[in-house]
Amino acid sequence: MYSTIKKLFAASAFLTLCSITSLYVGSRVAANAPPSASSNPLAQQFAGDPGDGWMVAGAFLLVVALALASAAAMLWTRERER
Repeated sequence: MYSTIKKLFAASAFLTLCSITSLYVGSRVAANAPPSASSNPLAQQFAGDPGDGWMVAGAFLLVVALALASAAAMLWTRERER
């Protein structure tokens, strides 16, 4: 059982690292993009940035990493009670 817990924690750490990398790449892509040429300020506020895809992927990976970490913690506490 401990090998499963270790694998879950390792997968969570790896996905967290991938998430941070994806969020960083998305912020760099958005920062290096030219500003939107829209004349309407409301349209400019809700326009999609070039790095949005990277940011969404990073957020999704972070949610999955948190789910794996909580599952591993739950298994770890059950295993300690035995």
